Amino acid sequence: MTHSYPDFARVAAIDQNEGKRYSLEIALEGPGGDPLLVIQKNPSRADAKVSDHTINRVLRYLHHHRRQIPWLRNTGRVVFLNLIPWYETYSENLARIPQGLSDPGNLRAIARFASTGGPCIIGWGNPPKGLKAPYAGLSEQVLGVLREAGNPLFHVGTLTRLGYPRHGQFLGYRDPLQPL
Repeated sequence: MTHSYPDFARVAAIDQNEGKRYSLEIALEGPGGDPLLVIQKNPSRADAKVSDHTINRVLRYLHHHRRQIPWLRNTGRVVFLNLIPWYETYSENLARIPQGLSDPGNLRAIARFASTGGPCIIGWGNPPKGLKAPYAGLSEQVLGVLREAGNPLFHVGTLTRLGYPRHGQFLGYRDPLQPL
């Protein structure tokens, strides 16, 4: 199924190559210009022309809560980053990537956007099957970059049973935004 971006959002910039997406910047309609970082597991399909279910769900969640949460009111741009940069709709297939999960270019992109010190919502969910140890290490590495930059960290709803921030695909509009 092909997804379009919501009417209140448009792609402002994208950094992708060789089957990877390092960043996807979405400009939001309305006042405000502050960036909000959202770090998910890995890109599924979203690019400059088409969105995907998870990106749209996160954008609609933010749009819904924008007036209710004071620090979201001035958000004018959402920067989607990923723990793992490879495009893959089915995360269990990430175990087949010969280079492994970590990508230096992806970590540089996260550090560059994190350097603003702005708020960041983490929503990468549990590790894919067979990748528990490298996923845990990569999660800690990215959290370290964010903490070093001083980014306020948030997640939506409860943590998973394994202690990870819930994946953006499973956000409900009533789920609270909480400090990580």
